Amino acid sequence: MSKIFVFNIFTLILLLNLFTFGQNLKFQDSIKINSKEVQSIFKEMEKNPLQPVETSSPRATLQSFIENIHRAYKILMLAQSENQQSAGIFTPDSIAVKAQEAEGLLDRGVRCLNLSEIPEAIRENLGKRQALKLKEILDRLKLPSINEVPDIEDLEYEKEDGTVAKLQRWKIPNTDITIARVEDGPRKNEYLFTPETIKRLDDFYSKVSDLPYKSGKFITAGFYNFFISTPGKLLPPKWANWLPEWSNAFILEQPTWKWMFLLIYIIISVIIFIRFYRWFNPYDPTFTSFRKNLRRLFMNLLLIIIILGLYFLDLEHINMTGNAKVIISISGAVIFWLSLATLCLIIFQLIAETIISSPKINPVDIQASYIRAVFTVIGFLLATIIFIYGLSRVGVSLAPLLAGVGIGGFAIAIAARPTLENIIGSFMIFADKPFKVGQRIKVTNYDGTVEEIGLRSTKIRLLNGNLTSIPNEKMVTLEIENIARRPYIRRTFNICITYGTPPDKIIRAVKLLGEILSVPQKNESEKSDHEDKNSRTSIIESFEEKPHPNEAINKPDFPPRIFFSDFNADSLNIYVSYWYHPPEWWEYNEHSHWINIQIKERFNAEGIEFAFPTQTIHLADEGSDQK
Repeated sequence: MSKIFVFNIFTLILLLNLFTFGQNLKFQDSIKINSKEVQSIFKEMEKNPLQPVETSSPRATLQSFIENIHRAYKILMLAQSENQQSAGIFTPDSIAVKAQEAEGLLDRGVRCLNLSEIPEAIRENLGKRQALKLKEILDRLKLPSINEVPDIEDLEYEKEDGTVAKLQRWKIPNTDITIARVEDGPRKNEYLFTPETIKRLDDFYSKVSDLPYKSGKFITAGFYNFFISTPGKLLPPKWANWLPEWSNAFILEQPTWKWMFLLIYIIISVIIFIRFYRWFNPYDPTFTSFRKNLRRLFMNLLLIIIILGLYFLDLEHINMTGNAKVIISISGAVIFWLSLATLCLIIFQLIAETIISSPKINPVDIQASYIRAVFTVIGFLLATIIFIYGLSRVGVSLAPLLAGVGIGGFAIAIAARPTLENIIGSFMIFADKPFKVGQRIKVTNYDGTVEEIGLRSTKIRLLNGNLTSIPNEKMVTLEIENIARRPYIRRTFNICITYGTPPDKIIRAVKLLGEILSVPQKNESEKSDHEDKNSRTSIIESFEEKPHPNEAINKPDFPPRIFFSDFNADSLNIYVSYWYHPPEWWEYNEHSHWINIQIKERFNAEGIEFAFPTQTIHLADEGSDQK
């Protein structure tokens, strides 16, 4: 990505130079650099490089601020002068070190400002901008003698009631620029320029920007304009001299070239994002859940890379300032943290889908639903933490947000009570396991195959083809008949024969039924015939001989049961019962069909008549009553 940025930057530079002639203005040509003075600054810094900024009193803070900004200015201007005179198109390392020292001193000056109310995402850049703007204001005002500014011995004073009080704040005379004591936080008891002062610096600067600079040792003329108008983090790169003069014209507080660079980057980023988005074809119906999440993962990564590229381009090259910097930084930070939170959620969903892809897990079973749910909840919680942390960095207060989340969570919990009951019901189904996906069950009036067990409901494909969903909260309270778990299919039926059937034929009927339901035993002649047959057939054909159908109903513990059981009103009843193994429904029906044909054929051959509902009417002899 950085190569693309560099390529586009140099392309823009070449295009701009087609409209201008010669070299552009040199920055700060009028500044006289005293190398000995800079060397003395370096020597003083080397004595104690870890010495903190002195902010123990208003005098110490004001003095530290002015001196550190002035030192940064001197070193940076020397580095800029040497950079322009050096050979090549890249900044030498020795000059880059000076720029780093200047940036460190500038940061020390920023330490004199209370930036606690500025969002962390823009605190660094905005802090430097406001520090330089404050220095511009002070360079145009008549400041009191340093001895007139309260020092440590002046911080305590006696009140009218005789008590001793601590000096809380001090204003520069005839201004609202205030240095105040910090009451809490990590910088407690330090004296810093107040957040109210920092907020009003733009207004202060607009009122004094037309005033001339004062004369004096610590004046940093043009430092603020140098910072906001030049590219680079602090020291401008050499290609800044190649920009045409008209590109330094200000539009909305920014030089024209900054807007052009930003626009080119946004256009390129949008083109790349759209291209990749179309390349992945999000509307492809053949995409699995894993592949869809993988596409979302890549698109979020691409968006994060684009935002990081924007930060890099702005920090190292464009250096946007002012309100434009605030808008770009905050909006970019929100998009970045939202994308990062979404990325976290997608990663956990991908982990879940990877686990579910194992052959041991049914992707539509309740176990898969729980894996998805658990990883989604974990990912959502981590994503929420990441996003809330990101919001805190852009200045969103967490207290109202967490309070709102608490109240909203209570309201959601009440509204989502049925959903929670269903989820609890799904846990009970998971623990008790009354059925699984693919099993046929009967629930109230529903008879069908379980297609999916979700967190909210169980989906059943009925025998007529319709799909019904029953909430899990009801599934755990209803009586469920798991047909798929039966070890066999039991058949019971009655053979009704006529009342006129003699006892020997009743006994014969029972015996015939026993023969029909039994597995016939081969006698010796059949065995010899079978051996002769085997001698004439191949071994493969003998192995292909199918077992007798009645082997499915003649298990050691489940023999068929046949009894002459009842005298019905219009028939004699023979009760028949057997158990079919295994419980395969269509094979069972085929066997029942075969049995019924056998019964009909054998009973007809024996002359045993089936009874059917009959009614006999006996009429009294009417003639016997007449005389």
